[in-house]
Amino acid sequence: MTQTAESKLDVVPTVSIKDGEVVIVRKKKYERLEDEDGEPLAPALFVEQVLKQYKRILLVDINGIERNRPQVELIQDIAELGEVWLDPGIRHADGIIDLLVCGVEAVVMATKTVAGVDQLAAAFEMSENIYLSIDWDGAVLGGDESIKHMNPRSLADIAKNIGVKKLIFTDLGRGPKKKGLESEIIKELAKGPIPLYVGGGVVKKDLGEIERLGAKGALLSVLSIVQEAK
Repeated sequence: MTQTAESKLDVVPTVSIKDGEVVIVRKKKYERLEDEDGEPLAPALFVEQVLKQYKRILLVDINGIERNRPQVELIQDIAELGEVWLDPGIRHADGIIDLLVCGVEAVVMATKTVAGVDQLAAAFEMSENIYLSIDWDGAVLGGDESIKHMNPRSLADIAKNIGVKKLIFTDLGRGPKKKGLESEIIKELAKGPIPLYVGGGVVKKDLGEIERLGAKGALLSVLSIVQEAK
């Protein structure tokens, strides 16, 4: 990625895995990424190449999110390659330790799947390596009714009180038309004491604006990385 020397934005590539393959979302469906010969990309080899250019990645386990069955062996193989943040679609705190022992740096608990704020607090009591992702699509997406009725600022305040060290704002509604960033929300969250990372269809051209809005980092779409490599 071409960043200026003055840029301090922490760019973290997002790699999604489903059924043992690297995937992207295209036309609301998961599509596996393939090499020049039409073969599926091996996740560990792909991540190894990405980590030659970036300090860390966010690994999104679609099996965990959709089926509550994280791909533990694959996660462990990938975690051995470098610093990995993991979004496994965790629902309850009692599943945290099994994932941390895979060797990941941190587990992301996302509002779209977590079974309540109490589970976030309980998970943080087990480990400080827990980050919160506020999932957004015109409103907070929540796996729990109470979370659905919160606004991003309230969730950020809860995260601060619990002691969460990183906050992620993931705009899942940007879609293929790449609507603009939620600038006001991002600016507000970035003013808080927790370092903010912005995700959701983020491509290279978004990075400058994300930095100007005050965020600490950006979660770069894997498709952007693949296109850059061509």
